Amino acid sequence: MPTSPAPHSGDDTFDLIDDALTALAERRGVWLGDDLAVIALATSLMDQAERWLPHLVHDTRANGHSWHEIAQALATSPDQARLWFDPESPVADGRWPHGR
Repeated sequence: MPTSPAPHSGDDTFDLIDDALTALAERRGVWLGDDLAVIALATSLMDQAERWLPHLVHDTRANGHSWHEIAQALATSPDQARLWFDPESPVADGRWPHGR
């Protein structure tokens, strides 16, 4: 089985986040020159990405990937990945993957 890609930030992710901030600002009628507003927009994007992860992990597990592979993609240990996302974990968000 191929190794999972590790997370990486660079020019491509910067451009995508910049585009996402611009699009979200337009949708919400927020001026990007307002630093506090941009912080709120960035926080909204990060929050949504974090809410999306359990669903992605569930699907990844359903497609046969190991906790080791998932941990590599999350830049964490397999034990930590399992703690965060295994439905049997006492700390995993029980709303996932069924709720959004």
